[in-house]
Amino acid sequence: MASRPHTDPVDWTRRRLVGAIAGAALAAPFVRGRRLAGSEPITLRYTSHIPRSHGLYTEGFVPLTEMLDRETGGRLRLQAFTDKLLHGPLDGFKAAISGITDYTHAYATYQPGSFRLLHALQLPFLFPRPAVAALVAEELYPRFFKTEYERMGVYLAHCDSTSPYDMISKHPIRTLEDLRGVKIRVTGGLSVDIFRALGGVPTVMAAAEVYPAFQRGVVDAVALGAPDIVAYRLHEIGRHFTKVGVNVTVLQHCLRRGAFDGLPADLKSTFYRLLRVRSQLPAHNYYGGVRADQALDALALSGVELIELSELEADRWRAAVEPLTEEYLLAQEASGLEPRAVVAEAKRLANAYAPLSDAQLLERVTAYPTQGIIDF
Repeated sequence: MASRPHTDPVDWTRRRLVGAIAGAALAAPFVRGRRLAGSEPITLRYTSHIPRSHGLYTEGFVPLTEMLDRETGGRLRLQAFTDKLLHGPLDGFKAAISGITDYTHAYATYQPGSFRLLHALQLPFLFPRPAVAALVAEELYPRFFKTEYERMGVYLAHCDSTSPYDMISKHPIRTLEDLRGVKIRVTGGLSVDIFRALGGVPTVMAAAEVYPAFQRGVVDAVALGAPDIVAYRLHEIGRHFTKVGVNVTVLQHCLRRGAFDGLPADLKSTFYRLLRVRSQLPAHNYYGGVRADQALDALALSGVELIELSELEADRWRAAVEPLTEEYLLAQEASGLEPRAVVAEAKRLANAYAPLSDAQLLERVTAYPTQGIIDF
């Protein structure tokens, strides 16, 4: 695979990126894997708790399978098992290690006690949009996160990023005082600390399990991005949407080590490269872009009240969570880690990539995929 030049991200011009991709496209017919006559394709099992209507499936998994089929000549295929068919949302690591699956969701936020540095990606107001968060997470991974993630017994497949987290609630939340004492569903990890600092009473649960809890009053508000609120039909229960964009959640997917290690060398290379592209697709076409705007429109059309914080009120929310970054850094340093380099580099890259369009980010990962996420 091509190595990335040691230049600052903002120095990349669109012409240079397009030229690199065009060159790769011209070479593709000569390097693309060809299915041998009479040979059986290799099939890997993909499992997920999400339904097939969800954007991670339609905008992530489906395009990946199409790219794999095209670029490997049908030699590598993915077989999907969704809707919690083979395992639940919290069991991704266990399912991969035990051989139930080859490729699945394995979120650090659902196993918060097993990770430390990875939680830095949840710090408040760190990333401007999902596509930037996904790319920064993958670029930081080999240097900062790989050891603790692979300690779970799996390889990282790719990172996704959710939309910035807003809230849907049964009662309107317009001020910090309105959130005080409200039972609110959160993802886990630093999201617990964030919403506690804002005055809420956080309850950790998987997004796919929220609807009945919200319906029964186990929680009275849910922290999620608008696309997932619509996907899980939470606007049928909560009728007030407060836009706060407090943080994103980076979603990791893993590969069973034996499944990846057993692939022929050319299929490893192709699969790895396409997983880098895969990391960007839901951020562009579900968690961000037009689909994210459509989710807000869907909420409004269903009669949900859309609440925008005033500038003064938004400053109060920012001030309430501002101390959390230093608290996180001190806690990790007390454990013998060096988190300041992680946060500083995340901020640097986020600022560098923020001016690039989603198309330019996709061109970048296509032309120069991040190296070292899996060693092979």
